[in-house]
Amino acid sequence: MKIFRWMAVSLSLYSRIPMPRLTYAEDDMQYSLIWFPLVGVVIGALICLVNIPDCMREVPAAVRILLSLLIPVIITGGFHIDGFMDTEDALRSYAPVKKKLEILKDPHIGAFAVIGLVRTGLIFALAVTVIVLYSQSSTDNILLFAAVFVIGRILSGLTSLLFRKAKKDGMLRKETAGNRSGVIWCLAVWLLISVGFVLYVEIGKGVLLLLAFGASTAWYRHRAYRLFGGVTGDTAGHYLVSAQTMAASVLAAVILISSLCQ
Repeated sequence: MKIFRWMAVSLSLYSRIPMPRLTYAEDDMQYSLIWFPLVGVVIGALICLVNIPDCMREVPAAVRILLSLLIPVIITGGFHIDGFMDTEDALRSYAPVKKKLEILKDPHIGAFAVIGLVRTGLIFALAVTVIVLYSQSSTDNILLFAAVFVIGRILSGLTSLLFRKAKKDGMLRKETAGNRSGVIWCLAVWLLISVGFVLYVEIGKGVLLLLAFGASTAWYRHRAYRLFGGVTGDTAGHYLVSAQTMAASVLAAVILISSLCQ
């Protein structure tokens, strides 16, 4: 029953997937990150359903590309995009750390948030277009793309648990309190399964995909520590959006180069 409650809390927090009304314990939120990758599994499964079946290949590519872009937003309700935009405003403020943290809490958005979202959204849309267009005769590329949404959430959870926090309060502090080691081990199992999956699908592209996530994670830690003094819930959202975009872009570039060289 506890495991189901933790899953319900996680899906309620990080997605718009309907969950039954339950009586939650006070510490259930502390275990919500265990099931955070499940949101990525749902997104990835739906993207596969849109692009892999033979009946869907008869659907115009433009429709499948649009659906592949909309599915993550529909499932999550844009939850992490909010954190991404807040962080973009703070990053471009060039203000002291204390002021940056205040900007993260400001519910209003500025010009830099919009510019950052448009820039990243266009890059992601371009990557998705390449992936879908060059996957007509192969399912491997779609499977690897689907895994991006799972791995991104696993690493977002792990970095939230393992990296220094910028604030002593807030949602991220509540989510990462309690039995940290148990949640870390569960996410580590998720990561091992996901790494095995992408390497099984195609080892070459899988390795490059993992390297993209590794580079994004290292850059995230460097910037978060230097500019914010640690990580917050908003920076975690920024990391997730940025890391997924980086991984999808690397995958698209490899697919495109491979196709042109054939």
